[in-house]
Amino acid sequence: MSSLFIILGLFMISATGLVLYIFREIPKKILHILIALGAWTMFSVALVHILPEAMESHESALYAFVGGFLLIYLLEELLTPHHHDHKHHGHTHEDPHEHMQHIIIVSWIAIFIHTILDGVGIRAGFAMGEELGMSILAGVAIHQIPVSLSIASLLQESLFKKRYQIFLVLMFALSAPIGFLIAGIFILSVSPLFIALITALAGGSLLYVSNVELLPMIHSQSSKHMKYITVALFVLGVIGMSLVAFFE
Repeated sequence: MSSLFIILGLFMISATGLVLYIFREIPKKILHILIALGAWTMFSVALVHILPEAMESHESALYAFVGGFLLIYLLEELLTPHHHDHKHHGHTHEDPHEHMQHIIIVSWIAIFIHTILDGVGIRAGFAMGEELGMSILAGVAIHQIPVSLSIASLLQESLFKKRYQIFLVLMFALSAPIGFLIAGIFILSVSPLFIALITALAGGSLLYVSNVELLPMIHSQSSKHMKYITVALFVLGVIGMSLVAFFE
């Protein structure tokens, strides 16, 4: 298969989130559903896709995975400055919009790194054989669509200007092609251990965002009807992504 065709295909699939910017306004219910989509996507990608693949390359990847989780926890708790707090009845609360900024920055960086490595994996697969390369490409394509939609939905909940949100979605869409091109140049010199550790580090950070940031947002919804819908979507999504990994 032509490398140009693969690169263009990866970009188009990863840019699916731009669909959300075609509409002038996205209803809150849709955004809540997409946040649930992001939660189960990141949870599943971290535990079902990234961790097993990384550990298959090297068992030390488990410690990098835990390290990624702890790294984001420390950044959130110790290093990230918090401003614009609100005071209510003697208590101070962080501005929820500012909190969303932290979530989206962590999510975007983690998934960007992971997707670059997806591109590396696709190129490495094709180097080993056409059939293996196509299998990896299909697996990445399947989970890129919900990831792109979830990233775009989180961006729409942030305080970033719309043009910057679109820029970040486009940069995410370029991540897999960038990984594919980089691997094409350095495919023989990149250490499998290095790839496994970086992949696991990104996976641990995604697990943190899913469990600590997004799942509580689903749990705290005021509407019981929407809460049941998003919880059901999360459970079904995790099962679905696990089946994708099983058949890959």
